[in-house]
Amino acid sequence: MNRLELDTYRNFLAIVEAGSFTGASDYVHIAQPALSKQLRNLENYFGAKRILTQRGSRQILLTEAGRALYQKAKYMCSLEDLARNEIENIMGGVIGTLRFSIANSRSPVFIESSLKGFCQLYPNIKCELYEAGINEQSQQLLNGITELGIFSVPVNHQDNFEILFRRDEELAAVFHHESVFLEDDKPCVELKDLHNVPVSLSAGSADIFLKGCEQAGVMPRVTCVSTTRSTALAWTQVKAAISIVPVEPGEDLGEGFVIKKIADLNADVYKTVVKVKDRPLSVAAQHFLRFYARTRGSQQVCDLEALLKNETL
Repeated sequence: MNRLELDTYRNFLAIVEAGSFTGASDYVHIAQPALSKQLRNLENYFGAKRILTQRGSRQILLTEAGRALYQKAKYMCSLEDLARNEIENIMGGVIGTLRFSIANSRSPVFIESSLKGFCQLYPNIKCELYEAGINEQSQQLLNGITELGIFSVPVNHQDNFEILFRRDEELAAVFHHESVFLEDDKPCVELKDLHNVPVSLSAGSADIFLKGCEQAGVMPRVTCVSTTRSTALAWTQVKAAISIVPVEPGEDLGEGFVIKKIADLNADVYKTVVKVKDRPLSVAAQHFLRFYARTRGSQQVCDLEALLKNETL
């Protein structure tokens, strides 16, 4: 049997992501019978009787075999896109699209501290930011949807990723300057100051904070645990709680917010920049990493120049 063309995989991805043959047909401008035939060719080629299962007249779901094929098809198509971008970079200068998986609500800081200057230096590179929780971030990178990850919590499957940079943060108590819960008269906060105080936690650091409170015999009143830091801070904005969130040293969270380090909380909190191990980087990504190393002051975890030199071999 002849090998399948890459367009077949792309059209399979379109069916899955559109959720229907009708939507995929409109997107790729191919008639539904032709798409159905390509799906049958995929099933015959891999010996899998069912890759998709249809529920009702519209909803399409992936079988277990379909989920495996979807991940690999995503990766194969991303490699072709990467090759095309590499050739365009060589022929026409530094152009292309650089895709990041970034922790929820951390885009504003990343844009201000890194992307603003980078895009001014390389105006022909378009950036795409995919905000997600750590598990979805990992899958985006492994599936080739994104190329670099900005993680705010340790990655679950470290064997799959290479950490390029690490930037330490601190877990801080953030309160409104008109708050009735804390006074802005001390350089830092202690856990005992938070006993029986309403707190709003960001999910990534909630366990660290609550474990520290338990060890100190302190019982704060947990008002809310939020997926994103920005939502956790919204409780402080309306003066309803103290937010416990990770903060970069010297970071300004905006007017009205007072940031105090929690002095007696032993918390190892940091952000990392990661890539998938043994996966080549685009020229745009290489330029970004060199720019980040020059301008951001983060700790290099790898030998960046050695890594980038190998990328060009």
